[in-house]
Amino acid sequence: MPEMTSIPTVLILTDSLAFPRSEPEVVTYEQTWVALLKRRFPNVDFVHCGRGGATIGDLFKHSAYYHGTINPALVLVQSGIVDCAPRALSVIEQQVLQRLPIIGSLILALVRRNAARLRRWRKMSYTSLASYEASVQAFEHLFANVHWIGILPVDSEYESRVQGIGAAVSRYNAVLLRRNYISTTDFSSRDIMSDHHHLNADGHRRLAARVAETVRLLVLNEGVPKKSQASPGENSGVEVL
Repeated sequence: MPEMTSIPTVLILTDSLAFPRSEPEVVTYEQTWVALLKRRFPNVDFVHCGRGGATIGDLFKHSAYYHGTINPALVLVQSGIVDCAPRALSVIEQQVLQRLPIIGSLILALVRRNAARLRRWRKMSYTSLASYEASVQAFEHLFANVHWIGILPVDSEYESRVQGIGAAVSRYNAVLLRRNYISTTDFSSRDIMSDHHHLNADGHRRLAARVAETVRLLVLNEGVPKKSQASPGENSGVEVL
C-alpha cells in the first residue's frame, strides 16, 4: 500500500468578508480570496470556517469543532468590523425587539430614524476593546502561528454615515498591530464595495496576493518574511444600527 503524505493545512476563520456576495455588487465564490488561494496553492489544504455577521467571540465559539482536532501550519483570522462599529442597540435588544409582534417593528423603525443620535449618545459596540483583545488572546492560546488580517479602512462617506467608526477601527486594529498582522490599511474605494465594508472582486484579488506571500513564506518556507509596505493606522466599515 502506498504511503500517504500529509499536506500542510491553513485554517481560515472569518466573518462575511471572505464570502461571495450578490449585493450590493457581485462577487462569485471563484473570485473570493479564499478560492483564489486554493487555486494558487493546490498542495495546501485550506479549511475555511466562517459566519456572516460574526463577532470575534462568535467566531471563537463557531470554530469549536477545530479546537484540538486540527494542527494547522497557519491560522488566518479576518474579523473586527462587526465588533467595533458604533451601535444604537445591543445584540440582545435587537433580538428582543425582533420577537415582539407589531410593537417591536415600530420601535426598530424609530431606532433606525434616530440611529445616528443613539450611537453618539450610547457610545456602544458589540464587543468592548478589552473583550476583543481577550478573544484575540484566546485564539493565540489555542492555535500557534495566528495571523490577523487588518480591518479595512473607512472612507469619508462611511464616516459621515456612522460617525466615530474610523476611530473605532483604529483602536481595534491597534490590538492586531501588536501581533502577526497582515495589513489592509492601503486598501481604498477601488477595493471595497459601495456598502463601504465588503471587498469587491479587485479587493479579494489584492488580499489574496497579500495573504499568498504569508503562505509562501511561513507554510511553504520559501524565504524570509518581509515587512508589509502598507503603513499601519487607517480605519474600516459594516451596516449598523
